[in-house]
Amino acid sequence: MATKDYAAIARQRITRPADHKRYPKFLIYSRNKKGKTTFGISGGVDQTLVLDPEMGTAEMKTKNPHVWSIDRWEDLEEAYNYIRYSDHPYKWICVDGLTKMSNMALKYVMKVQEERSLDRIPGMVQQRDYGKAGELMKDLLTKFHNLPYGVVFTAQERMETGYDAEEDEDSEDVEAVYVADLPKGVRGAANSIVDVIGRLYVVRNDEGKAERRLWIQESVRYDTGYRSDFELPDYLAKPTVARLTRLIRTGSANPKKSS
Repeated sequence: MATKDYAAIARQRITRPADHKRYPKFLIYSRNKKGKTTFGISGGVDQTLVLDPEMGTAEMKTKNPHVWSIDRWEDLEEAYNYIRYSDHPYKWICVDGLTKMSNMALKYVMKVQEERSLDRIPGMVQQRDYGKAGELMKDLLTKFHNLPYGVVFTAQERMETGYDAEEDEDSEDVEAVYVADLPKGVRGAANSIVDVIGRLYVVRNDEGKAERRLWIQESVRYDTGYRSDFELPDYLAKPTVARLTRLIRTGSANPKKSS
C-alpha cells in the first residue's frame, strides 16, 4: 500500500519567517477627514491602487492616485481578479472603505434574495441577510489578505458603549471604546489577519500645528494593536506606509543613517 512521503511534504510546507519576505497588511480606522486615504497611498502613488467606494479620492488631483471606483459589490470581484491575475505595477492595494463595502454586501444579499423569492418585500432587511453579508465580507478580507502585495484596509470609526470585554478584562471599566465601524464578526475577522490595527487622529503639537498620529499600542479605549518583535511606542507621528512598515520590522520608523 502506497503512502505519502510526509517528510517531503513537510520540507515544502515548513518555513521560517526570516527566510522569506512579505508585504504587511494594515487596518486603519478614524473619524471622517482624518487622512485615511492619504495614509493609504503613502506607499507610493504609482505603486498603489486604491479601491474607492466613497469617492474619497475625487479631490486628490495633485497627488492624482490610481483609483478603481467601486460602485456596487460586483465591482470588487472584478478589481480583485485584475489584481490577482494580471500583470500590473502595483505593490500596495488600498481597500479604502470597508464600512461602505459592508453596506454594499448587505444590499447585494438583499437584491439576490428579492430576485429569488416572490414573497420577499423589496427593501426590507431580514436578520439572515446580515449573516450572509458578513460571510461575503469575510471572504473578501481573506482574498485580499492572501494576495502577495501590501494591503491597507480602511474603515470609519464607531464609538461603542457597553463594550464586550472578551479580550481585555479592563475594558469593562471604560465608558466607551473606539472601534472600526464594521459588524462585530467582520471586525473580528479583519483584526485577526492584519499586522497592525491603528486609529488615526489629529492633535496640536508643541508648535501649535496640526499633526496626524496613528495610535497602535494596545489600549482599553481603542481597538488597536500590532505584531512585531519590538516594543513599539504608543503612536506613530506623521504616519506613512513606509514608516509604519519600518517601525514594526526594525523598532524604529526612521531609516538607519549610513556610517
